Amino acid sequence: MKPGGVWMLEEATGLLREIPARSWTMWLAGTLPFTLLLIDFLMDMMRSAFSAEGIVSRSLVLTALFVAKHIAQGMFSRNCLQVLRGDSPDLPRASAVARLALVQAAWQPLRWPVLTIASIAVIPFPWVVAFLQQIGLSAVERERGFVRESWQLARAGTRADSVALLILTLCWLLLFVNLFVLWLFVPMLLKSFFGWQTEFGLLAARMMNATTFTVTVILTFAVMEPLFAAQAAVRAFYAQALRGGEDLRGALRRMAAGLLVGALLMSGAAPLTAQEKPIDKAALDKRIDEVLRDSEFSWKMPKQEGDKSDSQWLRGFFETIARWMQWLYDFYKKLFPDDPPNLETGNSRWSVNAQLLRWAMIGAAVLAAGCVVLILLTRRKEAKRKKTAEPVVVPAIDLEDDSVSAGQLVEDEWLRMADQYASGGDFRLAMRAVHLAGLRYLGEKGLVTLQPAKTGMEYGRELARRLRDVPAALSGYGSGLRQYEVVWYGFGAAQADTYRSLRTTWEEMRRNA
Repeated sequence: MKPGGVWMLEEATGLLREIPARSWTMWLAGTLPFTLLLIDFLMDMMRSAFSAEGIVSRSLVLTALFVAKHIAQGMFSRNCLQVLRGDSPDLPRASAVARLALVQAAWQPLRWPVLTIASIAVIPFPWVVAFLQQIGLSAVERERGFVRESWQLARAGTRADSVALLILTLCWLLLFVNLFVLWLFVPMLLKSFFGWQTEFGLLAARMMNATTFTVTVILTFAVMEPLFAAQAAVRAFYAQALRGGEDLRGALRRMAAGLLVGALLMSGAAPLTAQEKPIDKAALDKRIDEVLRDSEFSWKMPKQEGDKSDSQWLRGFFETIARWMQWLYDFYKKLFPDDPPNLETGNSRWSVNAQLLRWAMIGAAVLAAGCVVLILLTRRKEAKRKKTAEPVVVPAIDLEDDSVSAGQLVEDEWLRMADQYASGGDFRLAMRAVHLAGLRYLGEKGLVTLQPAKTGMEYGRELARRLRDVPAALSGYGSGLRQYEVVWYGFGAAQADTYRSLRTTWEEMRRNA
């Protein structure tokens, strides 16, 4: 499943919170000098009459800072990609930095003319934006073929990139409007509340000019650039993971086919293994029939012709109610006929008492009907509860087998098995059962995807992406994994205190996750 644009932006925003301080320092060291010099250069070009005298030298410095800014952003994107992979962010080699500098110096000056042409054509605009974001990351990651790799990644998810680009554009406009309004209202607020008169307050309405607009545009781009870099890293990570997964699945299928052919060729010469226990077909058919008759599945079964057992009890119930209502109505008519005898004119006492008695009879009938319905529903629920309370046969599992998966039993069954092994003194198997119970809990919550071939470290990387805001749960999982693997794979002794410690660690992780 390919990630969507909103999901990619959410992942990129969360990724910015995990980037270490040295990565932000590197980004600021490359972005702030260029931003400040660009603002000063443009202000000088628009206001000074002697700005043309030093335009060549200042332009060269500005160009060098422009390349340095994109080098820092390429390294920032690489650190984002390393965090997604679960690695510790580090500095690339000198050869990679030199290659990144040459690539950024060759491609990034073409940004504005190429984007202008692509915006006129409309359709390739998301591809060009993604390519220019991706080229620096690919250059620092690969020694060769980084241009082709960047173009393939840029076209990997066109729809998601278009949605993300549209949302980022709206965010850019919103930030631009907020900053522009900030320049106008902050001087007036300072004067109103503190009596501070500044040059910006003296300008008043004249603050709305080309200089303010230009400075706001530059600052808005500078603020939004880390999010663009993180989005490029997210796009590259999931595109490469999807493509790598396809290659891995193909290799596994070819390996499985080769093993199957070898097994078929060797089956004639191989000795017969012990025969499996034959299946009792009669017992299996009986169990299947019992399951299909359950209310969860019985309504899906086709009805036989003339079979009215499903609705017979309901029809009989309504017929019985109808007979009771008819009897009550006849009894009511006998007590209160339409023309009661010996009714004296002007005697209201008989009519009032009859009215009350009529309503009392109707209320009693409704109450009786409600009691009958309540009794029937209670009996039906009790019968269903007794039926579902039948013991479930749990398959025997050999915990010594490495192919045992956490998905074979529910969490409570694993914990019950752990208690049984612990009471018998086998704390090693008890700790394995606790470990599988914790994985089953994480799988039921959707925090990990249970697969027999996954290792504990792979589950940890998956949790690091989904529980990055819950460090207590991540720490608890890591501590419990170390305690378990020291005993199961290492030379650690499995004792009662180690079992209790692992049980306590997993319970704390379960509460925090």
